[in-house]
Amino acid sequence: MKILQICGAQKAGGAEAHFLRFCIELNKHEDMDVVAIVRKDSWLEEQLNKEDIKVYALGFRSSFDLITSLKILKISLKEKSDIIQCWMNRAATLTPKRARGFKIGRLGGYYSLKNYKSMDWLVGATNDICNHITQNGWHSDKLSCIPNFVNLPSPEEQKASDNLKNELGLNDKTVLFTPARLHSVKGLDTAIKALKLLPDQFCYLIVGNGPEEDTLKKLANHLGVQDRVIFAGWQNDITPFCYISDIFLVPSRHEPFGSVLLEAWSHKKPLVTSDSQGALAITEDNKTSLMFNKDNHYSLAEKVSILQSNASLKSLIVENGYNELISKYVASSVLNTYTSLYKKSI
Repeated sequence: MKILQICGAQKAGGAEAHFLRFCIELNKHEDMDVVAIVRKDSWLEEQLNKEDIKVYALGFRSSFDLITSLKILKISLKEKSDIIQCWMNRAATLTPKRARGFKIGRLGGYYSLKNYKSMDWLVGATNDICNHITQNGWHSDKLSCIPNFVNLPSPEEQKASDNLKNELGLNDKTVLFTPARLHSVKGLDTAIKALKLLPDQFCYLIVGNGPEEDTLKKLANHLGVQDRVIFAGWQNDITPFCYISDIFLVPSRHEPFGSVLLEAWSHKKPLVTSDSQGALAITEDNKTSLMFNKDNHYSLAEKVSILQSNASLKSLIVENGYNELISKYVASSVLNTYTSLYKKSI
């Protein structure tokens, strides 16, 4: 079965990392032949060119890029695609109805359905996103709820972190860790404000890049915690950073699903998260996470303190989170659901 996976994103981020992970794992299935269509000179093009996956790089200059739309049509005919799966608005908007194959729009957020008019089927990453889809007029008979997944780290990967804590000057520190795009919706400013309320032994390790980096650094300086906040930049592999952390922190103001939550569970790290839509959808307070009120740095600091001082609660959250991951959010179960949908559709 020939599957076109289309994403028009330019930079690296959580959604793009999931698209990459999805293409790689799906292509391992014996009866699935993945062809990726991504944006020219993007992070995804760079990463996919390292894999055994055929890649087309197109312009994706805007939602009205007729050249890209025409090329998608031609590629679908040339490749004789059975399925076309579009990730996010631009890919879905630019995929013409005449393109060859059953067209699936995958929504990881609360997107406007006007961008998905050429799709035959939609997939929402959570029940709440699926509710948004049906409430905006899409028929439930042409809709599936299929979550994200993450890969489990291999035991060998822990060796890569052996010297990292020393290199970052974090020995004898309690490390809070967030991998995120440096954008206001990620709530990193809330976490930095919370750090000010915590003892000096706590440090905050942030992996990612984005437009708010200067603003966040100025905030840390203003609060006098600049020596306790480490900006490590974007990392293709966050596993070494997970291994040197003590608490995995997700302070997002808006997180429709949040594969980052799954990363905490997969690395067996205790999770403190805001009450974003994604966290409410897939985590349970005091069972698989400790949840604080988003935008409330006092609540965040309180939850971190409670978790750090209660070893049994920490162990319980780690165990429950890992079990939840294994039962619902690993590649095998998620991709089996997708492949069943593909086969049913042709």
